[in-house]
Amino acid sequence: MEEPRVMPSTIDYSSMLPLSIPAMASRRKFFPSNGSTFSAVGNRQIRIEIGHPSALLDATHSYLEFSLQNTDAASFGPDIGGANVFFDSIRVEQGGKLLSYTQASNRLHSSILSPVQTSSEGVASESCTEGRRAYNTGVAASIAPAAAGGVGDAYDAGSVHNNAAFQAAGATLRYSMAITSGLFSQDKLIPLPLVDQSQPLTLILDMAPSDIVGCWTGAPGAGALVVQECAYVAHMIEVGPDVIEQFKMVQRDMGGQLALSGQDYEYFTQSVGAATGGQAALSCPVRKRSIKSFLWCSQSNNFANTAGPIIPSAAFRLSYAGNLNLDSWQFQVGPILYPPGDPVQCWGPTAVVGPSFNRGQCALELAKAVGTMSSTNPTGTLNTLTYGTEIQGGLGSGENGVGGNTQVPTNGQKICVCPFGLSVDSFSRDVVESGVDSATLAQETRLLLNWGAGANSGAEAQVVHIWALFDQHYYFNMDGSITYSN
Repeated sequence: MEEPRVMPSTIDYSSMLPLSIPAMASRRKFFPSNGSTFSAVGNRQIRIEIGHPSALLDATHSYLEFSLQNTDAASFGPDIGGANVFFDSIRVEQGGKLLSYTQASNRLHSSILSPVQTSSEGVASESCTEGRRAYNTGVAASIAPAAAGGVGDAYDAGSVHNNAAFQAAGATLRYSMAITSGLFSQDKLIPLPLVDQSQPLTLILDMAPSDIVGCWTGAPGAGALVVQECAYVAHMIEVGPDVIEQFKMVQRDMGGQLALSGQDYEYFTQSVGAATGGQAALSCPVRKRSIKSFLWCSQSNNFANTAGPIIPSAAFRLSYAGNLNLDSWQFQVGPILYPPGDPVQCWGPTAVVGPSFNRGQCALELAKAVGTMSSTNPTGTLNTLTYGTEIQGGLGSGENGVGGNTQVPTNGQKICVCPFGLSVDSFSRDVVESGVDSATLAQETRLLLNWGAGANSGAEAQVVHIWALFDQHYYFNMDGSITYSN
């Protein structure tokens, strides 16, 4: 019997690409529904309603844009979180129900996400969109290259802070930024036609106090920064009514719900007193069914020990943090330790000579926690000059000053950050388990900080900021509402 012949793909003209769903991409702007000017004093909440009867929202290709006016007599340079530094929290609501809430969003981006997730090339892009400094000089709104003969780190994108002259008194600059909160961070198109058109998705941004966004040349007024001409620039995919009916049919077949899955953050703060030693257990009362990672940093709000002393608004205090002179740390969920066995090794007291190259374990556990471990450059812009350091040239404990010497970065100085992270999903005990479940048995979650013999946290009390990253599922219901479970 003769074997059937198979045509090579290069001459098989019967093989055609499948027909796609008829659709048309468009760009649409959504404007705030509660005013046109916003500041930290008065109308500090920006509310943007996003809805459409026949188009899907591609959130990964959409962004927020706004004009920012500096109404103060002092000038400032924004911290390394880019345009996120101007917003204390970002929420997503629908019909009055809270769907997503990223607290301390400006600190999360400045102290953790931006340093480890953004490469030097990314910093270069954000110098066009978000006011980051990359290769340019430190003068007001500079687009000139850094002058020859400067310090080496001035030529490396991601190693040097903005100059306080960046946005001059009275100047208005334009900023653009992506929204990375909950439903807006997942890669599927958001089916806006399935949402009640009288209760659209609402993006809410809370303005941060002006004095915390970066480094100022003087103490600014509480409402010194004013947002104007704000809009969410949405990438929309318009489809026909037959496609929407198909969505509704799938919705009915799935029990009346269409599900999208994403990830969100829950935020906690705890304090560590001055000269704390031994072991400290910090409570993180997170109750979620699928915790993926923990991210944290530690910083002081005490400026009495700096040179002068300096005023808080003169420092880049959103991004600056230190290691608390820790010997090691780990998380505990119920009776289980993460990582199991040996804790994550830190580099100990910053005054001790020799710990400079003990930062690798913390850096790579952090890369695992934010999902960049497999990247060519897993630690983003973190390097030996910026990770765990302070401006005097040594490693930093998180204290703003020691003995009259300022350690927190100020005007145009090198970036000093100290983010920590742990992917607890990497240590799941069951192959079918996704993340760690602290909700079912109401298990207590704690961050365990360990100091070596004779070591302590330093002379200043510090605040430890902790974010838990968890899976969240969003359900688009047949009555036009959106609910979630986590």
